[in-house]
Amino acid sequence: MNERRVVVTAMGVQSAFPGGVDGLLDGLRQGKSGLAPSNFLDGKAFGVEAVGELKEPVPSVPGLEGDRKAHLALAALEQLLARSTGAKIGGIWLGTGLSSVIPEELAEDVIPFIEDGKINRPRLYRDIEPARLAPGRHLPERALKAVASRANCTGPQYSSFSACAAGAQAIAAAFRAVKRGEVDVAICGGQDAMIHPLGILSFSLLGALSPSQCRPFDRRRDGFALGEGAALLLLEEEGHAERRGAQPMARLLGAGSSVDAYRPTAPHAEGRGAVLAMQRALRDAGLEPGAVDHVNAHGTATPVGDAAEIKAIAELFGPGQSVSSIKGAVGHCIAAAGAVESAACVLALREGFLPGTYGCEQAEAWPVVIERVPRVTEPRVILSNSMGFGGQNCSLLWGRIEA
Repeated sequence: MNERRVVVTAMGVQSAFPGGVDGLLDGLRQGKSGLAPSNFLDGKAFGVEAVGELKEPVPSVPGLEGDRKAHLALAALEQLLARSTGAKIGGIWLGTGLSSVIPEELAEDVIPFIEDGKINRPRLYRDIEPARLAPGRHLPERALKAVASRANCTGPQYSSFSACAAGAQAIAAAFRAVKRGEVDVAICGGQDAMIHPLGILSFSLLGALSPSQCRPFDRRRDGFALGEGAALLLLEEEGHAERRGAQPMARLLGAGSSVDAYRPTAPHAEGRGAVLAMQRALRDAGLEPGAVDHVNAHGTATPVGDAAEIKAIAELFGPGQSVSSIKGAVGHCIAAAGAVESAACVLALREGFLPGTYGCEQAEAWPVVIERVPRVTEPRVILSNSMGFGGQNCSLLWGRIEA
């Protein structure tokens, strides 16, 4: 039996670069940044200067009013469907983050259940009254259901809720489903929007946000800039794509996951979990480390996170490995990060370039090569890392379609 190979045949993207897929391509190829002051809130009041906010209006959706995450996912879906040449969707895998609530809504949802200064959790969990908004707006699968309905998908549907690795984990799960023959065509990716008071305050309290500029791998790095966005990819069994005349954009060669089991909000200092995830992705693809031309790092610009990831990359690939991070360009899209960055990898392979690391001006003496500006080349294999709270790691191996 021939092994089923998986290709990407269409994508839809919403990011800090306006213009969908083409906007992301142009911004990264030209070495620009989409980070800017927020249009929705006073960032200075929260101690942040810039965010990766979508600059285009996103249509609201009946029944999902106020749920920006779902709006972003559906906007990305419309782009994908317009490019998918009528493919019948077999299943959907979607990474998502915390619910889109503002402090007033959170108070409305929680305060009624406070008794003697504590939340009565059993009573809260029993609250399934349809007339109240609270149960619905805290369900992470809301966007998944909306995407499945719009895509007319009656096959398997899964939500990935694994923090900053969620989008990548959803892609990995869809990849395995296509390889197993469970489906021939899958929509996968992630969506998130944390640029609201609750989101910014949460990450500020953790000391994760930069008050000025996101500088991945720079010696002055002091945290990331929040981003928002969505990216959906159409994964397809190669033979199925050929039979219906679809033009593949790139291959998904392998996927690997791991959990650090170390600390809730910090990676293992030596990057042990990251090494394991990358090794598993290589093993899944049947490749040696030398086959990887470039690593799209998680690269959040936090002092501890960047150092741990570089240690892991250098340990596995050796000195001189080409590395970059696009978070200085689009922000950290949290649950959508792995999906948006996977879209960037697909575009880099198809168009022949490596994205730079916007914000990295004074790189430390790392044992790898930090691509500070975009570089024209023809990468064959790019590995993309995503690393979330709880030590959740996912690595995806993307390959160029050879002529």
